[in-house]
Amino acid sequence: REHTTSPPPIPTGMHAAVLQALEFTHIIDVLRGCAVTPLGAERLAGLRPLTDARKVAPLLAATSEGVRFNELVGGFALAAPADLASILASLAVEGRALEPTRLLGLAEYLESVDTTRAAIRRTEHAFPILKALAESGASFRGEIAETRHKIEPSGEVADGASPELKSVRERLRRQRTRLKGTLESFLRSRDTAKYLQDQVVTDRNGRFVLVVRAEHRSAIPGIVHGSSSSGASLYLEPLSTVEINNDIVALEQQEAEEVRRILLALTDQYRRRALDLQRTIEAGTELDVIQAKARLSALVGGVEPALAGDGAFELLAARHPLLIPAVAQRLADARAASARGGEGGGGVSNAPENGPVPVDVKLIPGTTVLVVTGPNTGGKTVALKTAGLLALMAQAGLHVPAEQGSRVPVFRSVFADIGDEQSIAANLSTFSWHMANIVQMDRSLALPALVLLDEAGAGTDPVEGGALGLAIVDHLRTRGAHVVATTHYEPLK
Repeated sequence: REHTTSPPPIPTGMHAAVLQALEFTHIIDVLRGCAVTPLGAERLAGLRPLTDARKVAPLLAATSEGVRFNELVGGFALAAPADLASILASLAVEGRALEPTRLLGLAEYLESVDTTRAAIRRTEHAFPILKALAESGASFRGEIAETRHKIEPSGEVADGASPELKSVRERLRRQRTRLKGTLESFLRSRDTAKYLQDQVVTDRNGRFVLVVRAEHRSAIPGIVHGSSSSGASLYLEPLSTVEINNDIVALEQQEAEEVRRILLALTDQYRRRALDLQRTIEAGTELDVIQAKARLSALVGGVEPALAGDGAFELLAARHPLLIPAVAQRLADARAASARGGEGGGGVSNAPENGPVPVDVKLIPGTTVLVVTGPNTGGKTVALKTAGLLALMAQAGLHVPAEQGSRVPVFRSVFADIGDEQSIAANLSTFSWHMANIVQMDRSLALPALVLLDEAGAGTDPVEGGALGLAIVDHLRTRGAHVVATTHYEPLK
């Protein structure tokens, strides 16, 4: 099975441009950094807001369980090697033996999942979602013990991995000692030492040889295995050591074959339990996703918002998560890490030292339009983006940085008209782009819908722009959308 995660299709009204404009993609970058396994990070990269309340509710509940578990137990004991996906891909190839370090990495990962599952099962508190995930996995305790018994922490296959390997390696040690003694006798003997270029024993294509001066080629009977780049030295295997060298080469081949047999047997013990392995990996990945969401909740001081069936959209003391210093620093660090390779160091956070000023956003039933006005640099656009981003976060199963009592609908479509996207290539002015964007919103509108308009009607004559902004907001209100708009226009106010 391919252990890759492709992002799900983005629902109507949740287009990539909206996720980008509201900086949901930055939240994903921070969230991926909270994962502790590569499979968890990969799955989180594909996280998207959902549009079905029946699916959103259990995601939020799972995040809440993760938060409570972290507070009570101290976190999930998950760990995995960076190349876990590659290890699993190799495991799927029948007859392929995993390298020793990869077997150890797989064992470490499965043990961490088993430890996490055991911790969840032991707790007396109610964690129905976590416990269901814990029960869906399988234990690989026997396979892990076998792997660690036969492979040293250094990654070497242990002598005691099999009687045959132990016997071969003992014979190899004896023959190498014998060979070393024989060759060193040539170094010590006055009769032969004078013909040597260097007083060393070296390896040439897997055979131990002496370095002899070329002009003394016939002084020591043996087989020449090449010469130095200058031709002044020859690599000579004395005839008295040929048989020992041959024996060593044969024993090394036996050793390699036995090591491969051991590694294949260790690999196959996991391969034979393919379904158990798949279920355990799935459980481990989902647990990592939940703990990453829980860690993000702790970073932002998040709460689980209630899902409002009556259309209420109330964010109490809401804070833009990317303006929270701890989140901003993590995002800066993630950007610096991805850009590293040449010069560069840590990222610089743009968040205020004390964090963002909280804002209430309230659209209670009976009211579906909120118009925000005020001076430039007063925070209107940030408030607009905060409302949209927190709605997207909630629908992706994430806690939101707000106070208890916050309620959000599950929107089928979210639209944002923010910024200046004029295009010379497409022959679109700033005003034309905004109008084209709003027309597309109107065509794709699916209720319940959230529409965010930054400076509605801007980009044209102020009098005409004010009338146009009023008409746009009123039209969207009539169609049943929740609208949050910023404006300087008196008619719209």
